[in-house]
Amino acid sequence: MTDSPPDAVARFPGGRLRPADWTTLAGVAAEHGGDIGLVPKGGVVVRRAGGEPLSRSDLVAAGLPPIVGDRRLPHVIASPMAGRLHGHHDLADLAERLCAEMVGRTGMPVPRRSLLVGLDDGSGDVLAHSPDLAVVGGGPDGNVRVHLPGQREGSEIAATDAPRVLADLADALLWSPDAVRAVGDPDAPDHLVVVATDADLTPSPRPAATTAVEVPPVGWVDTIDGLVSLLAVVPHGIVPARLAEFLGAVDRPSTVSADRVIGLHELTEDMAEQVVRVLAPMGMVFDASSPWVTGSA
Repeated sequence: MTDSPPDAVARFPGGRLRPADWTTLAGVAAEHGGDIGLVPKGGVVVRRAGGEPLSRSDLVAAGLPPIVGDRRLPHVIASPMAGRLHGHHDLADLAERLCAEMVGRTGMPVPRRSLLVGLDDGSGDVLAHSPDLAVVGGGPDGNVRVHLPGQREGSEIAATDAPRVLADLADALLWSPDAVRAVGDPDAPDHLVVVATDADLTPSPRPAATTAVEVPPVGWVDTIDGLVSLLAVVPHGIVPARLAEFLGAVDRPSTVSADRVIGLHELTEDMAEQVVRVLAPMGMVFDASSPWVTGSA
C-alpha cells in the first residue's frame, strides 16, 4: 500500500474502534467502491475505487468521531491486550482521557509535526515502536512510568495524573524544546529526559521486572476474564468494505495495533468459533504460520 497523505489517515485513540466505527468505515468504502487500508503504527485510510484517499474530514462527516480528525492531537498507540492477560497491565481509558485533556486546552494550535505517544501495558509491545513519549503500566499502587525513546528507566506518576502530565510533555516537546531538561546523569545510557511540570517527575528505581504472558501474533487468546480475544491480519493490510461491515456486526470492542493486527475482544467461546468460521473465508488470517503473518507472502 502506498503512503497516504497525513490528512487522510484516521487515527483512533489507542487504536480502539467501536463496532459503529467499522460500520461507518464499511459504508463509506462501499459508497465509493473502495476499501479500508490499515496504516503502519496504527490508523486507517479509506480509498475510493481509483485509489484516491478520502480526507479525515470526509470520514468525520460520514459519522466517525470528531476526535479521529482533530489535527491538533498526537498519534496515540496502545497495547491491545492491556488488562486482558497477566502482566499486561490495565490502561483503562487513558488514550481517550489524554486526547480529551488536550482537546480541552483552549487555544491549542495545530502542530507542525506529528508526535507519537505510546501507552504500553508493561509487555514492551508499544515501546518497541520507539514512541516520542510513552507511559508504561505496572508500577506500584497502580502508578505508571513516563518514558522517552530507548529509556529503560522512567519517572513514576499516579495513573490519574497521566493525561495531564503527558499533555504537558507533548506540548513542550512540540513547542518548547528549550524547556526540556535532563534528569539524572545525561551520560548514562538510560537517563530520562523530561519536561518540568508541577508533577513529581524524579526518576525512581526500576521495579522488579514482571513477566507478561506472551501474546501470539495472531490467533485465539484466552483472557483472564474467562473470555476470548481473536487476533488477525488481512492480506496487504486491506479490509474490504464487506469485511468491515461484518466486523461491526460482531458488536464487540476491537483494536487495530501498531503492527496492523486487528483484535476482536470480549468474545465467548461460541462467539469466537462463529467469528472464525465466518471471517476466515472473508480474508481474515488467524493462522500464525500463514505467510501473511510470517512475512513470507
